[in-house]
Amino acid sequence: MRNLFYVLIIPLILSCFDSNAQNYAVYNSYYLNPYLYNPAEAASEYTYVFVNHRQQWMGIEGSPVLTTVNFNTMLDNTRSGVGVKMSSYKRGLLSTTDVALTYAYGLSFSEKSRLYFALSGGAITNNIDITQADPSDPAITNYLANNIQPAANFGFMFKSESGFNFGMALPQLFAPKFNNPSSFEFNSASPFDNVIVSAYYRKKLQGKMVNRVKKGVRTKAKTEGSYAPLEFYVLYKYAKPGNSQAEAMIKLNLSENFWLGAAYRQSYGMSGSVGLAVKKFLLSYSYEPGNQPEPAFSQGTHEIQLGLRLGDLKKFRRVAPVLRSTLRPQTEQHSARFKQEIPDLHEVLPTAPEANKKYYVVIKVFGDFTSADRFKKELRGQKLNADLFYYEKDRKYYVHIFATEKSAEAFEEVRNLKTFTKLKEARVLTVEPKK
Repeated sequence: MRNLFYVLIIPLILSCFDSNAQNYAVYNSYYLNPYLYNPAEAASEYTYVFVNHRQQWMGIEGSPVLTTVNFNTMLDNTRSGVGVKMSSYKRGLLSTTDVALTYAYGLSFSEKSRLYFALSGGAITNNIDITQADPSDPAITNYLANNIQPAANFGFMFKSESGFNFGMALPQLFAPKFNNPSSFEFNSASPFDNVIVSAYYRKKLQGKMVNRVKKGVRTKAKTEGSYAPLEFYVLYKYAKPGNSQAEAMIKLNLSENFWLGAAYRQSYGMSGSVGLAVKKFLLSYSYEPGNQPEPAFSQGTHEIQLGLRLGDLKKFRRVAPVLRSTLRPQTEQHSARFKQEIPDLHEVLPTAPEANKKYYVVIKVFGDFTSADRFKKELRGQKLNADLFYYEKDRKYYVHIFATEKSAEAFEEVRNLKTFTKLKEARVLTVEPKK
């Protein structure tokens, strides 16, 4: 009779798992660690290590317990990011352990926006723990198999310095199966059975100048950029069986080191969170009341997440543009002393119409012609259109590489030179027409 019980009950339990394809975990702390849902978030601005533990529906035997450890970072001065995520997920008789490695790659749309794509691959194992069953019973042998199966997911994320971010993740490229009789048995591909769509607004502010004392000397230093007081997050989890769900959250940053959050999950209810940042350590805690999803259902759900931020801010390497200063050749001046009236280099730019001005990208200033001419030839050797100005007032020579009547072109050229070349001293010189 006992074996008959398992023969009838175990398939029923497993059929429930198989019919509910949305078997991936739920996280309340995704706002702090978005890599939990979307692999494209692996390319983060810092290197992060997170440990997340979620105890769902306290007081109910067999309730879900989830522990996740993940590491992710952008590779500095590249367009790539990597990550690794390991989790242990127990619910009732079923225990799932998985590990995934992620590679993300970003495409630059502009100086302030980029699009990341990411693919994760790894392995997953499912185990059904029925200690009182007879494992030799052929009726349940397959259900007790603790085997390893392939797992993969995909995601993309659009990020903008305006604060708006939008992404989509396919969390299960292979259909979940909990009773495979052998390891690495190919599962059917079903990438669109589950889809997670996310959008959030998180505006980063510029750092501010503060006084700091280092080795007894007081100096001014710029702080790292913080986030605006309000952040907004929206999630939509689509599931083919029909149990799709929407979720919204608002995060209030009371300071750079302390925040509060509130969220609502469709057909479930409210949750609250609180967080603290101390130097490179992050701590967040969230709570769901015990009357969700039904009154007096449990003693509540608790989730805690610890994070560690490592290293310095990572830089995304954009594709180097074609410099305008290499496109339009200028006529070389053969005169030993090319003289032209120009204003002082540090003069405030006038406000006359652009059509009445000319803008020069100046690289360096010299006191003698020989040095200036030598530097000009060095720049031409680098295929830059260098030329000279002589300023009679201070009797100095100005080496420039680009001239235009549009200020936007000149300032953009200066930014590109400072970003993608060694000409960090480039500046814009405005020349007024002679009256």
